Amino acid sequence: MVRAGVAYGGRLAAVAPVLELPQPGVGWRLAVGGGGTFEDVVVAPCPQALAPLQAGQVRVDVRAVGVNFRDVLVALGMYPGPDPVLGAEGAGVVLEVGAGVTGVEVGDAVLGLMGGVGAVAVVDARMLARVPSGWSFAEAAGVPVVFLTAWYGLADLAGLGAGESVLVHAATGGVGMAAVQLARLWGAEVFVTASRGKWDTLRAMGFDDDHIGDSRTLEFEQKFMETTGGRGVDVVLNALAGEFNDASLRLLASGGRFIEMGRTDIRDPQLIAAEYPGVVYHVIDLPEVHPARIRQMLVEVMGLFGAGVLQLLPMRSWDVRHAVEAYRFVSQARHVGKVVLTMPATLTDTLAQGTVLVTGGTGMVGAVLARHVITVYGVGHVVLVSRSGDAAPGAAALVASLHEAGATRVEVLACDVADSDALDQLMTQLEQHWPPLTGIIHAAGALDDAVVTSLTPQRVNTVLAAKVDAAWNLHQATRDLGLSMFVLCSSMAGILGNPGQANYAAANTFLDALATCRRAAGLPAISLAWGLWEQASAMTAHLGGREVLRITRGGIAAMTAQQAVELFDTALVLDHPVVVAARLDRAALANPATSQGLPPLFANLLNYPRRRLIDHDTTTTATSALAQRLHGLGVHERREVLVELVCSQVAAVLGRPGPQDIAPELAFQDLGFDSLTAVELRNRLKTTTGLTLSPTTIFDYPTPTVLAEYLDQHFEGSSSNASPDENARDNEIQRLIASIPVRRLRAEGVLEILLGMVGDQDQPQQDAEPTSSAMTLDDLVNITATYEN
Repeated sequence: MVRAGVAYGGRLAAVAPVLELPQPGVGWRLAVGGGGTFEDVVVAPCPQALAPLQAGQVRVDVRAVGVNFRDVLVALGMYPGPDPVLGAEGAGVVLEVGAGVTGVEVGDAVLGLMGGVGAVAVVDARMLARVPSGWSFAEAAGVPVVFLTAWYGLADLAGLGAGESVLVHAATGGVGMAAVQLARLWGAEVFVTASRGKWDTLRAMGFDDDHIGDSRTLEFEQKFMETTGGRGVDVVLNALAGEFNDASLRLLASGGRFIEMGRTDIRDPQLIAAEYPGVVYHVIDLPEVHPARIRQMLVEVMGLFGAGVLQLLPMRSWDVRHAVEAYRFVSQARHVGKVVLTMPATLTDTLAQGTVLVTGGTGMVGAVLARHVITVYGVGHVVLVSRSGDAAPGAAALVASLHEAGATRVEVLACDVADSDALDQLMTQLEQHWPPLTGIIHAAGALDDAVVTSLTPQRVNTVLAAKVDAAWNLHQATRDLGLSMFVLCSSMAGILGNPGQANYAAANTFLDALATCRRAAGLPAISLAWGLWEQASAMTAHLGGREVLRITRGGIAAMTAQQAVELFDTALVLDHPVVVAARLDRAALANPATSQGLPPLFANLLNYPRRRLIDHDTTTTATSALAQRLHGLGVHERREVLVELVCSQVAAVLGRPGPQDIAPELAFQDLGFDSLTAVELRNRLKTTTGLTLSPTTIFDYPTPTVLAEYLDQHFEGSSSNASPDENARDNEIQRLIASIPVRRLRAEGVLEILLGMVGDQDQPQQDAEPTSSAMTLDDLVNITATYEN
């Protein structure tokens, strides 16, 4: 592809793993695995979601949950307090009510504070309100936390009144946008900050430049002081930290109120009162607010929505199986308004209610997928279409086997789907005699191989008709039917190319483009670019041993039908219109004899940093293996290993394909790092190296190369004094001690002893690592100064 005179080449990238949810009827919730990275988020059992209700409780079938900045801190292991839980709000349908519950009934759509991310929640009825007519569950899930936080902070704690002024930091985030609406409603003058890239959003909200400040510099202090004629503001609703807090405190007028929403820079109210006379300091802690007051605020907020006074915020949603992507998106402050996780409406529910049409249904791939949607997705009505119809070889046996697999009705119909008139007749027949069409699997295809110089219009048309014309006709005929599934069976030939198959490659490239086009139009579609199947089909039966060997030597391994349908299932939950469904032999791809001749398309797969959950056993093994690998290497070789290690982790954090995409001499800030991504990289390096690293490590050693040199100093020092196993044991002892709550150490009388030993550490003081609750402002590198909840 050429854009603006620059040629771009495609690259394959490994798909980020998605969370696998349990079957319906099993209580679960998202939880943090303890590694301090987003990839450590796991699906954990939650039996209490299905436990008998107590008086005043409601069981809710959750359809969507809101994401807040608090979730980011929890996922990274930075939220203070014991065992914090991901998730605080949601929306769904009432399944059951306990004794004494009034105001909501079974079947009601509700929103509220639900505490947790799972398919079912047990909630105090006072925390819920009915969802207004016309709202989606995703819209409703984004309302409770932001509007309750803003209301409680500005009304209950600050007592904001008409004629007063308020500074709302991070005003393009969820709480910020809610606070702006409420403050204006109550007659206050509003000043706002956000990163400069979001100032147009603030202008669209009606702010002039005199009332807009930068949330990433301290310029707002002087600017707003000048705008107010030196008086300052009456209230600050704060989402920043460090010196930004000090600047905001200096902006407060006499009698001002500072309302803290964050958790990483909480000050002592008495010290604030002493340093800033007349200033009142409050911290918003919504979970500590009495449920009766939550109920009152919910009633007031929903009343204002009902009156048309308040407006829903901009919202972006992710399927809950992609929660990791959503948390990372919020951590990078890329959102405006709210981010929401939605519970998937299972294909089993939607497909089973209708008919699935499979083109090429009597072929190998079509038959395998037809059987799979029957056995796994509960499809009862299947129409298999081919040009030969029930005269196709093996058609009768196939129908019988699909009935045995659980189908209620299966028929093989003759139709050339490339003929739009013939397809129209088929669609009429289905409309009259079958349940509504809910899914399409286009598995039809044809081959007519020839070198380019031998291709004729007829040979091109033979291949394109079966793939391209048929796919386009299916798209046109079903685009208004509300399908749940539209699967196009493409081939890697369209992505890699294949000698003698230019026409076939072109046909599959069209399928990939059609899927992308449909997704852009809001229609379901996925194009599966299949690799080599182990089971022969009409289009691969001609392949001899030599041809198969050539393919497998290139890193493409043959996959069984079971592996293929597993890839099919995975692809259906991905947010990608085109997915290569193939079994890759990474060892063959990494073999120098192979990799030197590989197309550039594979380059990013060779050193792709695989994401995984890491338990203590694997961590100890990995760190011990790393130490052993470094032992005995020269300085240059050791640094090369560690630079690659750092670059691999950097690539994983930034979502880059591999370490080859990271320039080791480039500063972390220039690579796109900010405070939270720096914390995640620190956590990853702690896990992979076993070293104790301070929260500011990434900023103290500002490039991958410099950081690798710093790590090397630790490994070099430790290798001369202790074996890898001894280091592992020491790290385990440190981990266990760090896991003990401070209050327990104090209660047992050992806290003072430990503190007294701090000065006797073997390592320099800069290596001591505080807990998240003990981190200073500098330790956290103004962690919330760049984030908008």
